Amino acid sequence: MAKAAMDPKQDETMNLIKSFGNWHIRQDILYLDNGAFGACPTMVVEEQRQIRQNIEENPHGFFERSYISAWETSRQTLAGFLHVEPTDLVLVPGATHGLNIVIQSLHFEPDDEILTTNHAYSSIILALNYVAQRDNARLIIVDIPLHLRSPNDILQRLLACVTPRTRFAVIDHVPSRSGLVFPIKDIVHQLASHGIDTLVDGAHAAGMIDLDITDINATYYVANCHKWMCAPRGVGFLHVRSDRAHKIKPLVIARSPYVVNKSRYSKLEHSFGWMGTSCPSAVLSLPVSIGFLNNVIPGGLNGLVTRNHNLAVIARRIVCKALNIPLPCPDSMIGAMATIPLPDSPGPEQEGLLPIQEILWKQHKIVVPVYSWPAYPKRVIRLSAQAYNSLEQYFWFADCLRSVLYNEQNPPRKSPGKCPLVSFQNAEYKSTERTPNCGHYRNKGQVANHADMPHEDIKDPGPWSLFWLAKARIRRMMSGRFNSYPIAPYPTADNTLIQFASASGPDPRHANLEIIRMAFMLSCVDRRRIPQLMVAPISRILETDDVIEGWIDSVQTLKHQCRIITNGIIREMAAPQTPATFSKDMKDFVCRVVPYETERKEESISFKFWLRALADFNTRGRWSPDRIASFLQIHSFLKDPIGGLFKDLSPQMVVFAMLFTSLQPELDAMRISRTTWEDIAVQLALESSYISQPLVRHPSYIHFAGDQQLVYSYVSIHELARTEFASPPIVAGMIENIMTSTIDECAIAPIAVVQGYTVYSEHDDRPIIIDGNNRITTISFLRFVSIHGIPDNSRADTLRAYCRDYGLGPIHFADHFAVLQLLWDDRMDIIDMLMSSQKLHRFGEVRQVPVLVTEEPTFFTKSLMDGNEDLLQPVHQCIFATSERLVALPSKMQSHGRAKDFKALPVR
Repeated sequence: MAKAAMDPKQDETMNLIKSFGNWHIRQDILYLDNGAFGACPTMVVEEQRQIRQNIEENPHGFFERSYISAWETSRQTLAGFLHVEPTDLVLVPGATHGLNIVIQSLHFEPDDEILTTNHAYSSIILALNYVAQRDNARLIIVDIPLHLRSPNDILQRLLACVTPRTRFAVIDHVPSRSGLVFPIKDIVHQLASHGIDTLVDGAHAAGMIDLDITDINATYYVANCHKWMCAPRGVGFLHVRSDRAHKIKPLVIARSPYVVNKSRYSKLEHSFGWMGTSCPSAVLSLPVSIGFLNNVIPGGLNGLVTRNHNLAVIARRIVCKALNIPLPCPDSMIGAMATIPLPDSPGPEQEGLLPIQEILWKQHKIVVPVYSWPAYPKRVIRLSAQAYNSLEQYFWFADCLRSVLYNEQNPPRKSPGKCPLVSFQNAEYKSTERTPNCGHYRNKGQVANHADMPHEDIKDPGPWSLFWLAKARIRRMMSGRFNSYPIAPYPTADNTLIQFASASGPDPRHANLEIIRMAFMLSCVDRRRIPQLMVAPISRILETDDVIEGWIDSVQTLKHQCRIITNGIIREMAAPQTPATFSKDMKDFVCRVVPYETERKEESISFKFWLRALADFNTRGRWSPDRIASFLQIHSFLKDPIGGLFKDLSPQMVVFAMLFTSLQPELDAMRISRTTWEDIAVQLALESSYISQPLVRHPSYIHFAGDQQLVYSYVSIHELARTEFASPPIVAGMIENIMTSTIDECAIAPIAVVQGYTVYSEHDDRPIIIDGNNRITTISFLRFVSIHGIPDNSRADTLRAYCRDYGLGPIHFADHFAVLQLLWDDRMDIIDMLMSSQKLHRFGEVRQVPVLVTEEPTFFTKSLMDGNEDLLQPVHQCIFATSERLVALPSKMQSHGRAKDFKALPVR
């Protein structure tokens, strides 16, 4: 059986969704600060514990007989990891210790200059100041901003401060405060060309980035092993180039442990091999730590470095987008840490912490560093990405951070940081509270990271709000509580679907569940079954042992049949090409709906195929990426047999995997029936399809009306495709209402849209209006009049040019012309109002309108033409949305059903 190969980019994305390795980090906190003190994997913790036990069983025997060989094994393993000779490498308690060794070993003449940057670690600035004062030298601190265009900016700023008196430089490889990756090899080379020795502070480099110390060729290189190498705390190293080894003296003078074969070891090794009795278990755990780095993720160390970098890059984008700030530097200039500037701090540090850091911990259990940098009140926040982190965490963090910053700037007058929830007449939820503006919900006295309770509308929702709402639905399904609080994405069940669900068995499931909608659609709605042309290949798939595995072999055949079907519809409609001048006569447009033939009702192939796919997905193998992709494509195909096959599943797969992975620990801990597993799988398909839409990636408002979750966003007027004419009398009435309103702001009910797909050309792949044609015509007409005035109804050139220049298309032009004609013929009062209105000029600046985002395949859209009520197929919206052909449905000839309520939002 042929099987689709996993796209490498898709594989990389999947690696971001899940965490890797076993760790001791608490599950009830969000730990985003690997850069501070690192973290040890469980296997390293156990290795160190076993070493300690071995030492304590016979301390004398260990130090006299085993210490040297064990120490040398660790040191040589580390040397191989760093690509250096062991004779040039010594182990030290940490980077600060190693830096002090070098700094205090060197001596300077009066007025010699020591070069460093404002990114240097505070302890190192203290050590450099100490040596500069001791020798009457000068410390030059080069200012390097966080906002940079390229690594060359760093190099040029450093070189600009080099003088004939510069003798020594201490430069970070990956500074603690900024997380930037300095172009250290170029810096070392350029400074060496001026006769300047460089000490590199690589505290964060080892294990975070690809590191070859020999290739860098710095005079001295110091780093920690506990941060990104996952070693226990208390392990660092100092590498000294052999031509400078004679200058370096230990801070602690002690005997050499190498009493046998002394000549095998360098002077550096003798000087640093023993610094007094201490527990060596951290150093001796190094081989296990390095082994962990090489095996924790597919691809070894390179795979881990790449994965953590990609995660930090995306995390930084998520947070910057949530805060509406630009990226400080190119993605290539960060490793696995990302520093982001925040608004000025409203208060100073207290006990070493800025107020926001304490709030993030106490209210949200988030561990993340916030620094006063470059100096108070300026501050930055630094994210780390290690194997135990996953993409989901950064969305949650972004929501919480934005909420905290909002509350900083807008302190609530009552109950700081909290707002009461709307009562839902359900005692199960009466004692709940919600942190506003973020996806972090909680019960009193208990921290939770999910929205599992009633909630108010969410204004300016964060990037993770929809994810938490989706998780809440899945959780209620897991625990059998969905019926008590059945909020679902719009559209929710109508009366027909409710009756179907009620008759579905002795223990009926709620009609808002996607599994009920799919069963109803495929068993009861003739027009929504698969095309007759596709019955044969689907029947062949049903003959296989596993339809999820068998699906992939038939996809290309089904896609070919899709093209045959759409070409047949277009050919039968015989719609003319849109002329360059546009037509102002609506009679020139073809309004006929041509459906494709669906399978015969008695065969019920569609429903049989769906039941098999659902059963095989849940019983015949783990939910691997390939099986998830096949299941999602089958789900999309059965909802829309034409567009579903061509849908880009990559974003949806990411959301599906993130939702499932975040819930998996809870699922594993529960005894869930096969029926519930099927409910969850189908609901995950729906939720991931909706959340992955481009239109909901940056929602503006989430409104709750009864059992409906309504997601509003903003879309540019010219990006909206039309399928249906507006009604000129209704548009005229709307214009009159707006012009006579005493309210300055123009707010409208959001326009319902779906994401279209290509049928005629690439231009068709855009949002399509399914309800709101009168509103969009009203706003775009007022915008036209604001810019161009009101032309004579016999002159259409200006109007035609306006529609063409702004990409509004032939339906807009015909609508605008019909409205203009109506006003001149019958509504001169509105003409006079427009000519004298002081409000009209504001519409010249309008670019975007609010939209209600939904998905066409979830509707059962009806056509009301010729006195008949026929069900449309999802492909018809895309066929009629083109600007290339003169096709349009008559005004008020579609019925989708409407939301139970709406929140009026302003045009902008």
